[in-house]
Amino acid sequence: MSTCAAGWQASAPRGREPVTAGLDGAAAPAVAVVGCGAIAGALHVPALTKHPAVRERLVLVDQDLDRAQRLASAFGVTSVAKDYRDVLARVDGVVIALPHHLHFGVALECLRAGVHVLCEKPLAESAAEVAELVAAAEQSRVTLAVNNTRRLFPPSKRVHELLSQGEIGAVRFLGYYDGAKYDWPSASGFAFGLQGTGKGVLLDIGAHVIDLVCWWLGHQPKVTAYADDSFGGGVAVAKVSFTNGGGGGAHGEVHLSWLAKLRNGFQIDGEAGSIVGSIYDWRGLELVSRSGKRKLIPLNSQVRTTSDAGRLVVENFLDVIRSGQPPLVSGQDVAPSIAMIEECYARRRRFDMPWQDDREPIRYAV
Repeated sequence: MSTCAAGWQASAPRGREPVTAGLDGAAAPAVAVVGCGAIAGALHVPALTKHPAVRERLVLVDQDLDRAQRLASAFGVTSVAKDYRDVLARVDGVVIALPHHLHFGVALECLRAGVHVLCEKPLAESAAEVAELVAAAEQSRVTLAVNNTRRLFPPSKRVHELLSQGEIGAVRFLGYYDGAKYDWPSASGFAFGLQGTGKGVLLDIGAHVIDLVCWWLGHQPKVTAYADDSFGGGVAVAKVSFTNGGGGGAHGEVHLSWLAKLRNGFQIDGEAGSIVGSIYDWRGLELVSRSGKRKLIPLNSQVRTTSDAGRLVVENFLDVIRSGQPPLVSGQDVAPSIAMIEECYARRRRFDMPWQDDREPIRYAV
């Protein structure tokens, strides 16, 4: 999540054919990690270097070459580069771990070069950009994967199964609440201040949450209202209201915050009952009948931490390169959520702030 690709623009396609490879010896896939900030150091590089043969061919890329070298030294990687374009001809896959607004341009160039891509969320900032990336992957016959790891969280997977099985009948309400003080050790600080994109928490945490909403419901619901706290800079608090479609008064809401702790859970009400769960407590879900009887559904999973889920994504990406396995989450999979986020920004309004809006402007002495 560093600023390593700031200002880079996609260039003409190279038309190189993708290469499939194994994980052993000289046949191991060659991978580049573009962006050597927090997520690369916490997830991608540790997971990739677990395989000695992959580590030998791994390239770490950052415009801040010292940052790339520090990360390389920490994990025994011998190859670093300042510009990802310099390594496209010699790698099979690229992991994009850059600030949000750089994902689309860099991913597009990598795909056009015939390189498999694993992109951090959000994949892009508009439905049109997602469509262009999916088309580029298809044209180059490579795979576009996205690190929307919350689909792999045990509560998320079990909710999807329960809804698919019709356990609570037709959904009437879906609420998701995720809030905590922002403490991500970003290398670039792109979420706030002059370097920010003015989108903040909705494009960050919301890329996970809105994706789950669309995945659970099986389609993109219609946004009825969106409000945040932005005065033109980064967004720290956001609320989304939506309807599920199909009549019957089905609706939902998503509350996100980087300023305060929320309930950090979800509730889905259906015609035949409710599902209640926590984002981070993965011991079980509650299934509540219409009469109010509660049943605990244990979650017995090998995925016990967010890092476990992230490592599954990286391992899957190596299988994508090596043997053509499908991605756990593809570019096409996240298209509905990106379109829904785009719709939110199109309906954007600022929260009512009477303490701010009714106050006389502050005048400073010069």
